[in-house]
Amino acid sequence: MKPKHKVYYFRVALSSLVGLVSGIAGLTPMEGLSFFLLAYFLVTPLSLKLWGDELKDMGLMKLYREALGSSFLALLLIWTLVINLMGPGVPIYVVRASWGGIYPIQTIDGRIVGPDERPLAGYNAVYLKLTDHNIEDIYIGSYAKMGDLTKVILGHTEVTLSKGEILISGVYNLSIGSDYERMSKLLGNITMFMNGTLIINGTLKLNPGETKEFTYNSTIMEVSHTAPGVLDVEINSTRDRITDYPVSAFISSIEEKEGYIFVFDSVKPFWKTRTARVDDSYVVVLPPG
Repeated sequence: MKPKHKVYYFRVALSSLVGLVSGIAGLTPMEGLSFFLLAYFLVTPLSLKLWGDELKDMGLMKLYREALGSSFLALLLIWTLVINLMGPGVPIYVVRASWGGIYPIQTIDGRIVGPDERPLAGYNAVYLKLTDHNIEDIYIGSYAKMGDLTKVILGHTEVTLSKGEILISGVYNLSIGSDYERMSKLLGNITMFMNGTLIINGTLKLNPGETKEFTYNSTIMEVSHTAPGVLDVEINSTRDRITDYPVSAFISSIEEKEGYIFVFDSVKPFWKTRTARVDDSYVVVLPPG
């Protein structure tokens, strides 16, 4: 066996062991990834100790890069398998990319998630900016087949596109953290009193069952307080207004690619290095192959 193959299989085997231990121990994604990085970098000194004479011509940087993508994939496969066998599991999806762009997410085994599926907390695509293969910026969104009337779902929000017009609608429960964040982005400070009345930005009162209509240039927004703490929002606008309020509270951009329309949310997920968290799901950026 060639020396570099020894390092390759050693690193993949150790990464698989890390995935097994992480799944059994119930480590959080950040704890598991930290454990993986520790094991990954330990392989090089251990390999030099075991096969130093055979590896002297390989080069230190090449040793550290050997099996990077395969090791990470082995970690995810074993970890996900163990979690699924032991409990409900942590949903993990991947994007294989070496540069920024628009990508549908994939399952761990490489299947591209289709436009009718939204397993990532109501989303199925990402818009990436990468630096040195790490995430510099990321937006999550969804995509659908382009047509005269195209509907795209972003989490709890439905976006309908037709002939330059855009309709945004959704029902939001203020007791849910992500919904409250969305409504705060749209309306500002929201306070609910014991009788169910909402006070928005200290001045606007919205009682249960009451509806308010707002006009911003050519954009019309209707907010209905359908039940205590529940808001039904509908916005009618045009596609050239997506960077203007209130459309910008929901949408960051609309892109077209290969016969599909991609709509990206204005609310970004938390990310670190190559991993982004969307509610209780995760997206990991992997190199192609």
